[in-house]
Amino acid sequence: MPASVEEKLKAYRKKKEEDRISARRKDALTYLFSLQWLKELLTASPSPETITEEYNSDTNLNSEDKDTSHEADIDNSENNDDTVKDEGYMSWYFFIIKLLLWLVLQAIFVELEFGAVFFIISGFYLMFTNMGKRRQGEASAYSVFNPNCESIDGTLTAQQFENEIRHRNVQR
Repeated sequence: MPASVEEKLKAYRKKKEEDRISARRKDALTYLFSLQWLKELLTASPSPETITEEYNSDTNLNSEDKDTSHEADIDNSENNDDTVKDEGYMSWYFFIIKLLLWLVLQAIFVELEFGAVFFIISGFYLMFTNMGKRRQGEASAYSVFNPNCESIDGTLTAQQFENEIRHRNVQR
């Protein structure tokens, strides 16, 4: 007998909750292993709220000005988050710290006679973390993953190849 709608809904919600917990665990591990916490600790700057509060207390602004300046700071911080990039000498420090940590771990695993295993696993980790993500609406290089199997510009199709071999006029 088929399951009732409530049972299906309950199973669906349970699966979604498990997926959400799994994603949170993955994000936490990525945060930990990518040394993002160290980067935040070393580049910690006062929050916009702290700066706004200090500014407002020093200049004795009225409450209306406090609200508008705080909203402007929030808007500016949201715009800055999109444009902030890892540039400058700090990114090299983090790279060096990660490299030194990896070398120490490699040495430890060599002593434990698992050096080759650690090397291979770290190679897989580097491959999977550097694959990148496509932006929303960006076409894949593999046409089977695109809507309607559309190919990107510059792709050599079998039909185009056959036309070129037989010296036919190329259809565009």
